[in-house]
Amino acid sequence: MISLLEVKRLGKEKSAENLSKLFELYDSITDIDIKREVVSSIGRQTDKKSVFNFIKTHVFDCGCMDLVYQMYRTLLYNYRFDDNFSTLKTEVEKYYDNEIIYKMKRFYEYKHSSKNQQANKTKNKIQSPLILKGDSKIELKKLEAGSVNMIFTSPPYYNARMYTNYKSYKDYLSQMKEILKECNRVLEDGRFIIINVSPVITKRPGREFESIRYPIHFDFHRILTETGFYFIDEIVWIKPESTVPNRVGGYQQTRKPLSYKPNCITESIMVYRKQADFLLDKNIAKYNFVKEDSGDFDTSNCWCITPKSDKNHPAVFPEELCEKVLKYYSFEKDVVLDPFAGSGTLGRTALRMNRIPVLCEINPEYIKLIEKGLYGNI
Repeated sequence: MISLLEVKRLGKEKSAENLSKLFELYDSITDIDIKREVVSSIGRQTDKKSVFNFIKTHVFDCGCMDLVYQMYRTLLYNYRFDDNFSTLKTEVEKYYDNEIIYKMKRFYEYKHSSKNQQANKTKNKIQSPLILKGDSKIELKKLEAGSVNMIFTSPPYYNARMYTNYKSYKDYLSQMKEILKECNRVLEDGRFIIINVSPVITKRPGREFESIRYPIHFDFHRILTETGFYFIDEIVWIKPESTVPNRVGGYQQTRKPLSYKPNCITESIMVYRKQADFLLDKNIAKYNFVKEDSGDFDTSNCWCITPKSDKNHPAVFPEELCEKVLKYYSFEKDVVLDPFAGSGTLGRTALRMNRIPVLCEINPEYIKLIEKGLYGNI
């Protein structure tokens, strides 16, 4: 069987003879990785009429989307110079109506637009720690678009005792969505928002009524994607079982089927990226980064961290959690935002790690804690 390297050579050395060999290989090879490289090599040939006819013949019935993507890639790189490629490109987009094809199109158009030349212009950078006092929907409007490099937060849990301003779960999600819209606006293109959430359960209104358990992390995925972010990873925060409420006690005593409720020792750390029509490399290239940290780092999406209790706030971030997020998703001197700052753990940790925190909080008592933690260390 021909190797990938041999196929690449045929693609690189452009000739009528090599193009003919590539057509023959496409018909004879079954290995999808090599066949994909055959399609790519065909696309690089100079006989554009033959290349076009090949794609037109195969793109709608090749039976494999990986091959379709390679054929569409060739259409992208030729449609501006040939009306036949342009017409076929449009037909492929309509026929497949495929999210990867649309993203390829956006990336290509961005790469070849004037917007790409302006993308590296630096926003007016926030130079020092900042506390925004009030509702995030309003306060975040004070920040310039694209002026924040990373967002990490844990939104208020619906129906928890300290938050009483939500008429319904629908209203809660609607308010969270409005804040996420502002988060998207202030975040630099292509950078990360990290949300710590977990399901919550209501108390039963009475013994004859059932409680409701809300899958907040599932619903946050929807509103994050609707506000201009896309999914990257889910990290699972694992807590020692001794630190969580015991829900399994009833089953432990009775062993009755249907009564099982496991102890919840995990929370979700949801990692999303702001929509951008360029690779993450473009964000990284803005920094003069020198590798200095040779210490341990997490290799899986499961982080074992003991939660922290605080008499001043019912749900504080452990500093270890903030450290990990700041280390993996921001550079030194970056502006990092927490739109639900609580007692300000992210801000204090950010200062210690040479980041610039921007914290928004509506509760006057928590604002006092934030001011003490930030300005007491400056």
